[in-house]
Amino acid sequence: MTYIHFFRKPFFLAIGFCMLLFACQNDPKVPETVQNTDPDTIQYRAVSAEGADTFLIKEGSVHWFGKKSLGDGHQGTIKVVGGMLLVNNGAIAHGTARIDMGSIAVEDIKDAGERNDLESHLKSEDFFGVQKFPEAVFTIGEVLPSNNAAFNWLVVGDLNMKGKSNPVNIPVKMEVNGDKLVANSPTFPINRTQWDVNFRSGILGTAKDKLIDDNILLSLELEARKK
Repeated sequence: MTYIHFFRKPFFLAIGFCMLLFACQNDPKVPETVQNTDPDTIQYRAVSAEGADTFLIKEGSVHWFGKKSLGDGHQGTIKVVGGMLLVNNGAIAHGTARIDMGSIAVEDIKDAGERNDLESHLKSEDFFGVQKFPEAVFTIGEVLPSNNAAFNWLVVGDLNMKGKSNPVNIPVKMEVNGDKLVANSPTFPINRTQWDVNFRSGILGTAKDKLIDDNILLSLELEARKK
């Protein structure tokens, strides 16, 4: 039995995903991020994989929002296309999730030409280089219980994207009902430069009026079924 009063740093570094270029007439509203992300001091026993049930991820989405440092923003989705979770008495012991980077979609631009231009740029070497790196994988290391009203678990793991792996800790609200598992998260930020997504980043000395914010906001939802 161990006592925990920590949250691995950097908590907000990490499953990510997109920055933006083109202005739109109606800028999407900036999502609110979860405010209190540190767990309470708790008595915690690690979830055992022994005897756990296997759940296969059937569908899921990562919702992203990014913006220029000065000006407009855009939002969209990326598909979670597979993976598995080992679940023991309603808690995750281990798991992986596969993300199709080629599925990056922009949702707030109505003009088809502008929308396709932005999606193509996000898939290019300037951003996620999906031709060379078509898939990202999130691997769960451990899952910590939480009493936070916005989420009941802190999923601690590593995101491998664009050939680089970095820690990412995700607040997740999860329910297991029989053979079905449903999980979603409140909005949380990651720093794209951790995966060398540096286009128009402040770390390159880009002029302020051209900067794209290094931080992007993410939330996720997925559904899994017992194997």
